[in-house]
Amino acid sequence: MILATRIGIEMFNGRLYFPAMSTRVHEEFAYSKCPDDVKDAMVPIVTLTRYAKGETLLETAAVLLEDLGNRPAIVDFDPEPKPTTSIEEAAERRRRKEITKAAAGQKVGRPRSENELANDEKNRKRTEAFNRHIAELTDPTHGAVRWIDMISDLPQLVPVLRATSAEQISSQLEIVKRKGTRGAFRIKPGDAGQVAAFFRAVRSIRESAGSLLVIVDVEDIRGRFRAASAASTDFLSRLYEGLGDDVDRLETVLLSNSFPKTSLKDMPRRLEIEELKLHREISKTFSVGYGDYMSIPPRTSSIVAANGWFPHVDLVASNAWHVCLYENNSDQTKYVAAAKDTTEREQWASRADCWGTSIIERVAEGGLTIDGKKFTTPTAWLSVRANQHITQMALNR
Repeated sequence: MILATRIGIEMFNGRLYFPAMSTRVHEEFAYSKCPDDVKDAMVPIVTLTRYAKGETLLETAAVLLEDLGNRPAIVDFDPEPKPTTSIEEAAERRRRKEITKAAAGQKVGRPRSENELANDEKNRKRTEAFNRHIAELTDPTHGAVRWIDMISDLPQLVPVLRATSAEQISSQLEIVKRKGTRGAFRIKPGDAGQVAAFFRAVRSIRESAGSLLVIVDVEDIRGRFRAASAASTDFLSRLYEGLGDDVDRLETVLLSNSFPKTSLKDMPRRLEIEELKLHREISKTFSVGYGDYMSIPPRTSSIVAANGWFPHVDLVASNAWHVCLYENNSDQTKYVAAAKDTTEREQWASRADCWGTSIIERVAEGGLTIDGKKFTTPTAWLSVRANQHITQMALNR
């Protein structure tokens, strides 16, 4: 594993695994539960989100750095501001809620105390401060430079550069060069504007190739494998052509996801990890690193649907996900049965030796609360699957 004081002057090892994750609690928790040898085999691609009631992303970065140890990570951020509620809106919502309770014959709550109202106002102001911070980083004129300038002061973190215009790309690369660090691009081949801006800046990119990593993010590929393969090939062909011999100094990573976003109820109980298949195909022509979304497809809302959920336990093998699902809507007790069934499958013999599989074993014995954490909802089980996944990909791919 490469651990450099200034990772900007080092090249990442071609065997490293690049899992994409966010700092949402269940995703980062899955990473935090990995032992050193697993963490040493990967460089996470992290989307920073607000931590607790933090006012800037630097507070999130501090938590990430603690989990990383002395290891590097590639970082981007969620550009969406957090919703806020005015004093008047909050009071009106409470009033309507109490009216509904009274009409249903339920006990009406007490009025909020002065201390509670003061704490509400404090939290509101902190959220407003965080949103101003996000607005500064997403400002179309200066935001990209502010972002790179901020993150490049943290030597372990490699910032994702904004591919908004050739001029902005050049300005960001100047900061990377001046600070002697590295930078990364996360290009989605389906985003025509992003791709066009990237190739308009190809001269600056060629000059900085030795300190850059390009992540080719084709996102979800289940049901669109051929299209994803064609898009990856087209972009990488243009990249090789545009950079010429300098492409040998540039690192590239192919990033994709095939874990379904939809309910698993109507899906096969064995799901091929198509990210591996796509990487094998593209690697026949291009030298690219391997990355995936560690079996957690990108999402903007909770996975628990309004009409309930189906308890399931997922076993991650070296090339497939094996799903044990019960069609008992929102029945948390069925996690015990699903875990027990999972441990009795023949695939269990090839499981990863990790925190995730240890949780399945312990739940199979009848307990749904382990080390103070409840495994009674789908979100809790995201960490279990993701931890297995990154262990398999880091050590057994």
